[in-house]
Amino acid sequence: MLAVIIALSIVAVVPLVLAWPHIGILAWYWFGLMNPHRLIWGTLENQRYALLIGAVTLLAWVVSKEAKRIPVSAVTVLLAALLAWITLTTLFAHLPEDAWDGWERAFKILLMTFVAIALINTRERIYALVWVIVVSLGFYGFKGGLFTLLTGGEYRVWGPEKSFIADNNQLALALIMTVPFIVYLYGQAEVRLIRIGLAVVGLACFFSIIGSQSRGAFLALCVMGVYLTLKSRHRLKMGALVVAISMVGIWFVPSSWVERMETIQSYEDDSSAMSRIRAWTFATEVALDHPITGGGFNVHFDESYFLRLVPGAEKNRNFHSAFFEMLGEHGFIGLAIFVSLLLATWLSFGRVVRDTAQSAELRWAHDLARMGQVSILGYASAACFLNLAFYDLFYVILAMAPMLSRAISAEEVVRTRTPTLRPVRAKGVPGA
Repeated sequence: MLAVIIALSIVAVVPLVLAWPHIGILAWYWFGLMNPHRLIWGTLENQRYALLIGAVTLLAWVVSKEAKRIPVSAVTVLLAALLAWITLTTLFAHLPEDAWDGWERAFKILLMTFVAIALINTRERIYALVWVIVVSLGFYGFKGGLFTLLTGGEYRVWGPEKSFIADNNQLALALIMTVPFIVYLYGQAEVRLIRIGLAVVGLACFFSIIGSQSRGAFLALCVMGVYLTLKSRHRLKMGALVVAISMVGIWFVPSSWVERMETIQSYEDDSSAMSRIRAWTFATEVALDHPITGGGFNVHFDESYFLRLVPGAEKNRNFHSAFFEMLGEHGFIGLAIFVSLLLATWLSFGRVVRDTAQSAELRWAHDLARMGQVSILGYASAACFLNLAFYDLFYVILAMAPMLSRAISAEEVVRTRTPTLRPVRAKGVPGA
């Protein structure tokens, strides 16, 4: 039954996309983030729905009257530089065939990021995009949180198979980035029932992250909790809430979870932690071996090369860090572009926060930019230990910075061009 619903959804969305291309962006991120087709079995599970939606969206955008110009900003320039650089590193990749597979995935993500920046250009469209993110990943957060509560945290929470977030660590990272947007929608919602629903989903996401038993995500939760407390307009309330949720979470998890988190301090005795260090060593050695272009996508697939550069390793492993992933695959220049992109997005959100601080009409953008910074901070913290350098959610959050800047500029232009009408006093009418 679910397979039929998903197939019918595709059939229904195509004509809507042809009429309104921005709906294609919302559908693209729904499939890219939620992966609803991974919830079914059979022939329909392995169809390339996102590719179909992306192609229709591109066609509709080209033939429509929608804006074609992508705003020039530090974020968009760095996104273009990243796309150009990963193309160059792929041309000189250590494993050409595997590298082009990785490039194809990254290219599609970056291409649709640019299309999203062009099409999601109003308050209403940005708001809809945030809802798509929260619904898509909040589903797994609620599901995983409920599972953690029912099992007492004895088992790890995993994402949908054959997706970017299939691994427990990747799912936790995605939820880390999603929680700030749940907080944002909670603050914007006026309907009490919606606020209650968002609060439940947000709390479930917390337990789902705990249930993933991801140490990197745990550290990111701590960083985000401290930042939210310091930046909140109600520090005491926020601090008390963070402490209360943390105490409940720690009380609920089993001793195996506590023991796993304690290995953060004693990493020398933990085989998983040591494998990370060996993977980081490999990334560094590859970058030194190929200082300009790095090893290209999926260079770690070459086991003999891995063991030659890291003799003490048992076998080849992925990089276990988005930053070392960029360093090993795309060299020092690729890492510099990646870090600059994070910094530029943070600063862009910061400018929106400052520019809208005194405007009640733009409070929606002010709060969203603040939560965008929290999400970026959560990603940067967790990505030190988790490899997910090319993932739809990360890049759509980066794209929100230029989206917000353009949207608030457009709203300010509309307000300045709208004449203020003075009341006309009618003759002979007292008080008119």
